[in-house]
Amino acid sequence: MSGYEILELGGADAWLERGKQFADKQMDTQFIGLSVNALAPGGESPFWHTHSVLEEVYVFLEGKGRMALDDEVIEVGPGTTVRVGQGVWRILQAAPDSPGELRWICVRAGGAELAAIGVDSEKDGERARPW
Repeated sequence: MSGYEILELGGADAWLERGKQFADKQMDTQFIGLSVNALAPGGESPFWHTHSVLEEVYVFLEGKGRMALDDEVIEVGPGTTVRVGQGVWRILQAAPDSPGELRWICVRAGGAELAAIGVDSEKDGERARPW
């Protein structure tokens, strides 16, 4: 691994069109994962998910929406930053009346190299949405 890498993920206005992009799948990262994300107004994550090892930090950049964390639903918008620890189920929805796409960056890390952790997520596509 060299001391640095450069990856062009494109402008935020192209995130929805390209779909969720995992920078760590395109770069040689060791400890930190990052994805760029967008949902159209009224759109939602395709499933709930949780992690057993990794924790995530969501940084919301544009739009407005909701994030369910287990049984709690919070409002999110530009500047909202949410840390989600292990074992917490989460799902996102862009508000139907959002002035534009809900856009965010998600950073995830654990106590070991990402390759050693592997896929630690559990998904639930049948769980009812809270909205």
